[in-house]
Order: sequence, then structure tokens, then C-alpha cells
Amino acid sequence: MELPYLEEFRMVGAAFPLVDPPELPPKWGRSFDEFMRGQSVPHPVYMYAHDWNSFCVRVKQGDIKID
Repeated sequence: MELPYLEEFRMVGAAFPLVDPPELPPKWGRSFDEFMRGQSVPHPVYMYAHDWNSFCVRVKQGDIKID
């Protein structure tokens, strides 16, 4: 399965690089939203790139299924 690409960027005040999840296809966005529930986020829209990378690792390992 090919993972969607999210470009990392920096924003003033953010400690780590960010990604823009609304760019994801809908089924990926829903799964990533579910993965992020209960985690702290730096911004109402953007997420830390390391959270996206952790999500991608879990997808590759088969821990998260994208229907």
C-alpha cells in the first residue's frame, strides 16, 4: 500500500515540524483522526510530523488498516 505524502513545514512557535492532514484522502484522514484521538496537538489543523510518521509505521506494520 502506498502511503500519501504530507510535506513537512515549520511554523513559528511550533517545537517540531508539522504536516497538514486536511490534504489527505478522506479514508486516510478519518484513520489519522482516530489515531490522534487523545493526543496533544500544536494547532487546530496541523499535526506534528512525528505523529504522522508514527501513524505511517503502524499502517506499514499492519496495526492500522485503511479500508
